[in-house]
Amino acid sequence: MIKKITMIGLISLLILLLAAAPASAHNLMLAAGNNVSDAMEADIEDYFIPPGTVQSVVLMHGHGVDYDFGNITESVNVTITKPDGTKSVVATTSETQKIYQILSEETTDLTYQKFSYNFTQSGTYYLSAALKEGNTTEYAKTMIYVGDGTWSDWATNLGSPIEFVPYTRVSGIGAGEALHGKLYINGSNGANINYYVEPFMNATTAKATYDELSQFNSTGESIYLLYSKRSMTDEFGNFVITIPAEGVWTLVASSAAAADGTNTKATYTFPVLPQIYGNDNDASAPADPDNETPGFGIVLAVLAIIGVGAFMFTRRK
Repeated sequence: MIKKITMIGLISLLILLLAAAPASAHNLMLAAGNNVSDAMEADIEDYFIPPGTVQSVVLMHGHGVDYDFGNITESVNVTITKPDGTKSVVATTSETQKIYQILSEETTDLTYQKFSYNFTQSGTYYLSAALKEGNTTEYAKTMIYVGDGTWSDWATNLGSPIEFVPYTRVSGIGAGEALHGKLYINGSNGANINYYVEPFMNATTAKATYDELSQFNSTGESIYLLYSKRSMTDEFGNFVITIPAEGVWTLVASSAAAADGTNTKATYTFPVLPQIYGNDNDASAPADPDNETPGFGIVLAVLAIIGVGAFMFTRRK
């Protein structure tokens, strides 16, 4: 029950933080899925696939937490960096689906971009794309993990004008663990830059939570006061943020505006596994001797039993 209340509180806070964002503040996101609704279901298995899998990926423009999206009507080139370092460029195609927009309370025909790709090599595939919206050029990044994990390909800097690069091996991060990394802007440290993280949510959960929150917040300004409280990179561009729940999450950061009024924005979409070590009840419950790991002597005894009764052990297993 406590865990459920905590998650509802987390979702409520995140919607408060993001619901006031104007349409121009939509984020460009690359995400695994057959369409926008499917991507927002946040199925982490779509990011962990065996070699030879043809996986669909969508490029969308919006916010995952409040189910608010804008159209992308033109094809976008997506660069795929393979585990062996070679690159392919895939042109997206336009797709349309009906989406209920929570903020406008309207069902609209949403146009987004999509492509499918055969992921044949084991290792980490990096996907990146860029889109110019007004004075802002947005750079989206995500990864698809294929086959067995590796030691060295998870902290690659693709060289985008603005980019999140993790210090933590993201493919192994679990709920409640911290994500460390650095924000680069034009190859240098993205020092003292505001950033935030938001989860993907399906339409039903987002709508129910948003309706409940609307009872207590009558103005966009009151929501924006919370939304503007973001985290900040340090003087070296480093950041650290705890990801509280499993699912799919997106980091977002924008550079300061240049003299001509233009700026850049980075998004980094990644899956978060279920809590790997223990569970919420373990932290407060006393140790149970009956559930402790067997000692070395017990292990030897078990090995002896296996050696004598291998056939019986196999039958039981």
